[in-house]
Amino acid sequence: MAITVKEAVIVAIIVESILYGKPFRGDSRVERYNDACSIRTVGVLVWGYSMGIDISAHICEIPRLMLCGACLLFILGTMHIVVDASHFWHGFITSGDPDAFFQDVTKNTFKNALYLIETVVSDAIIIYRSHLMWRRIEVIIIPIIGWIAVVVTGTYTVWAISQLSATNPNIIFLRQTAQWVISFCSTALATNLIATGLLTVKLWVAHRNEAEFHCTNEYVFHPILVIIMECGAVYSLSMTTMLVVYLSGSNSMYILIDMIGQIIPITFCVIIVRGAMLRFERDRVELSRRGDL
Repeated sequence: MAITVKEAVIVAIIVESILYGKPFRGDSRVERYNDACSIRTVGVLVWGYSMGIDISAHICEIPRLMLCGACLLFILGTMHIVVDASHFWHGFITSGDPDAFFQDVTKNTFKNALYLIETVVSDAIIIYRSHLMWRRIEVIIIPIIGWIAVVVTGTYTVWAISQLSATNPNIIFLRQTAQWVISFCSTALATNLIATGLLTVKLWVAHRNEAEFHCTNEYVFHPILVIIMECGAVYSLSMTTMLVVYLSGSNSMYILIDMIGQIIPITFCVIIVRGAMLRFERDRVELSRRGDL
């Protein structure tokens, strides 16, 4: 039997709450869950405490853009679950008619806007990190074009859904709206895959060169390469699943949207942490060679 919007909302708030507050294990050094992951992200970016490095040597070198991105993603993820909790409360407690309340897809406009901002910010972070690694603007031209397309299609999608009927939840699957939703999801997925692929290729080349010139198993680039591939796979799989579910016309898409609303901060904060840890590790190795540690 097909899941109703009301049932999807119940499952969605449960799954989203778990992702927001419960450990999402997978790395022995980084606990990937939204609230604590974001705190650790800020700590690593500002202090580098995981590496045991002197603060005074790095406090002026804080990657401020990455720090702002991590904080913004955490705030957006928190706002996302707060909006969902409020929506859940009003729908089941104060509305008096949950079925009629959740049929109004226009009530999700603010949450859809938050999801769009999360996507735009996370893609911008990956593209920026790719630029830092490649140091060549022509390499990231395609991801930048894709990012602009995500902004355009996403903005129109949010607006189009806000103009739909308040009494028919299935109208979101109709042709005109579906074209924009599919365009946004496809563009976001393609842009992320390309940007992540560029970053992965550069890190793989760096790891290979490192393996050739250093006869040791302590490779600096390998951990972040693995993390980026894992996070990229999780995000891409989530987006692909949501696209397939939407094309099938299932209300399960509401569950996936709320899941991805928390997966985005989790995965990209992990990438930010690993990038900062890589920087601190390289500095630690350099200090060790000079005899300062």
